[in-house]
Amino acid sequence: MRSFLRSNNHLENEAILKAASNEGISENPNGHVKVWRSERIPPSPFTGRNYESNLKVRIIDFLNDERIIPFLSSQPDSLIFHHPAWLTALQEESGQRCYVLGCESGDGILRGLMPLAYTRGLPFNISNHQTKRRICSLPRTPFAGPISTSAKATELLLAGAMERAQIENIQLQIKTDKPLQEGLRNNLVCEKWRPTYVLSLPECLDRLKFGNARSRHRAHWSVKRAKELGLAVRSAETESDLYIWYRLYLDTMRRNVVPPRSFKFFLSLWRNLQKSGALRLLLAEQQRDNGTVIVAGSIFLSMGNGASYAFTGCLTKNLCTHANDLILWEAIRQACREGYRFLDFGEVPEEHPQLVRFKTKWGAQPRPLYRYYSPFPEQNGTPSKPRWLRYVLNSAWQLVPLSVTAMAGDWIYSYL
Repeated sequence: MRSFLRSNNHLENEAILKAASNEGISENPNGHVKVWRSERIPPSPFTGRNYESNLKVRIIDFLNDERIIPFLSSQPDSLIFHHPAWLTALQEESGQRCYVLGCESGDGILRGLMPLAYTRGLPFNISNHQTKRRICSLPRTPFAGPISTSAKATELLLAGAMERAQIENIQLQIKTDKPLQEGLRNNLVCEKWRPTYVLSLPECLDRLKFGNARSRHRAHWSVKRAKELGLAVRSAETESDLYIWYRLYLDTMRRNVVPPRSFKFFLSLWRNLQKSGALRLLLAEQQRDNGTVIVAGSIFLSMGNGASYAFTGCLTKNLCTHANDLILWEAIRQACREGYRFLDFGEVPEEHPQLVRFKTKWGAQPRPLYRYYSPFPEQNGTPSKPRWLRYVLNSAWQLVPLSVTAMAGDWIYSYL
């Protein structure tokens, strides 16, 4: 926090942190922050036997049910977005309740689960069906959906979610990275979504390659250039590091004209996942005449067989240092050494083709994502704005103080 709090913009920094207050961080009855562990364990007793009979679905307490973490750790397709710590951060970000449907056998063993959360929807029916009131798995999340040991358990989880949505007369949305089997969907209607970009990782670091020869040359040149400029990468160790990185993140989101997530969201993830290694904030630092300066940083989330390149921050003036390339270089090699089989670079909105070029440079390939609805939403999205109007609005947004963008993002995500 040293250089952050002593900067000339200290008043704006304080406004940013005030807008992104710490309230709502989950604690246990003794007043200590609850940290979940996500070590990998052998799959038994969750797989390898037939428990199709006597399955039932009910809401389980994701904060205190000790079966959840071992179950997720036993499933290769589990995601960090199924983790109780992610659900806790979503709750604290929006003030809306999350819950988990659990499918268990007659002897109480967990056979599947699906996280769900409510959204209030933007007021006055602003925008399209993606921003309206619904039950979702999960909102403000790339994808989640059901995870289970059998098709029957998946079917029961989907049916339970649909029943709950029908009782409350609210739309159900399920986001997945794989298509649901035709026989399990019931009345769910599929809509193909924009792709995410995924880099497959080899079992051995020596076999790691980044795309074709041209891509490898570009990646190696960028990393070499960053090192020539005196940049080095380290893992964040304190909440002070997180504070400094958040300002870089705000600047990046303003540049991309995207509402930023609140600081309390990131602080919740940090306090619940950082110690276990499921969250890593890698920072690129540069030696300058006035000392060491953090010029960029990225948050990586990991669980199961994969890691996710989740959030990043870099000031516009520092993009020429190729700090983001150096961070990714270290993150990819680290994930490969630790046995992860893929790194998800995330999806890219259509209006940001430069992000596609950045992700494919590393060899990441597009994979489709899916959205399932019940009932299927009316296609009544807002009309496209003229190009000149988009340019004016985007240019005006660049002039908004970072503290204001933080408050705007906090307000928007409380509805989405």
